[in-house]
Amino acid sequence: MPLDQYLSQHYLNAEQFAAACTISATQLKQLIQHQLIPAAAYSVTADSTLKSYVFGEIAAPHAKVGQYFHPANKVWVMLAQKHIQDVDLNAACAVIYADFKQHLQAALAELNTTTWRLKDSFNDDGSIISTGLAIRTDLIWQHFLHGTFGLCVAQPDSEAAIASKEILQEKLSALSQQGKKSSFSTAEAQELLALIDALSLASMPFSPLEYPLSSRKRLIDDLRQRILSQHPDLGSEAGLTIRSMHLADASAVSQLLPDLGYSGNPSDIAKRF
Repeated sequence: MPLDQYLSQHYLNAEQFAAACTISATQLKQLIQHQLIPAAAYSVTADSTLKSYVFGEIAAPHAKVGQYFHPANKVWVMLAQKHIQDVDLNAACAVIYADFKQHLQAALAELNTTTWRLKDSFNDDGSIISTGLAIRTDLIWQHFLHGTFGLCVAQPDSEAAIASKEILQEKLSALSQQGKKSSFSTAEAQELLALIDALSLASMPFSPLEYPLSSRKRLIDDLRQRILSQHPDLGSEAGLTIRSMHLADASAVSQLLPDLGYSGNPSDIAKRF
């Protein structure tokens, strides 16, 4: 798929995104400058370079110049506008960060219990390790502001959705030796394939220029192919049934998000207005 087709299929340019949010392009730029909403996931410059916070700069001959935003980020614009009404533009950043931090850490606490132990952030009894959780939260916040989750998360419209994708990837990376594991027992194959299915649902496809470097290639497509080459029966209808059972047991995306108060519908965030 050509880059322009990928961007037009999955993203809105700055003018389209501003219009979808019923704000001006100038207002959109101001919200980003004040760190109230995520920046564009991608930028294509006049010298035919694709830029993103995750992958840096990649040559993109003939690509259409512009900034590209995930449509789901409209939610963050709505929240920013609400907070600006409640306080002022300069004070809104602290309020938005506090709100994001509260919801993110609640999601991480749930994921620590249901999906993958976050030993840097929570003790065995579930109590918080303040330093570790603060480091994790601040890193996610910085990626949030730089547009990372518009690039890599399928529906980045809640802290729970963002956290779920991040922790699924963290778990899969750990259990698969960063995607390099080459030998799998049947039980390992079933568990890893269930995680791969969950992460695939939670992740964007990635642009054709970035795909070779992406987690989707390394942890989803390549790893799945390697596992199924050893366990072809798990690619059958019966195998898919087994994987779906493991997916439920793993509290993956479709099971986890409702438990965090998120049903996959962007309107759920309206509860915070």
